[in-house]
Amino acid sequence: MSRFISLPLFSVVSSAVYAVAVYVNYPLFRYYPLVERFSLIDIPDRTLGPAMTWYGWIAISIPPAIIVAVAGQLLLPTRLLDRLNNLVWVVPFVILYAGWIAEKSWLLGLGG
Repeated sequence: MSRFISLPLFSVVSSAVYAVAVYVNYPLFRYYPLVERFSLIDIPDRTLGPAMTWYGWIAISIPPAIIVAVAGQLLLPTRLLDRLNNLVWVVPFVILYAGWIAEKSWLLGLGG
């Protein structure tokens, strides 16, 4: 499968899109487990219980990652893809740092 798709590109793009989707709270859909119902919009009915947005965030990060990973495998030179393989470990640390900055006041108990 890795002949047709660049897995490092997939992981970089999917994690970046996921982080942005979480930050702006934009899931593709919401799931209400109490009533086993999917919805494209947030339903303000309290009897449905809380909505789960994690599935929607995962789902919204996959299509752009597949497109970029396939296009990168087909269009980028092998040498550049090999360099990307060596640098892909940096991405989780960058995303963790961005999450820390975004949630610093909540994590430190400063309110807000």
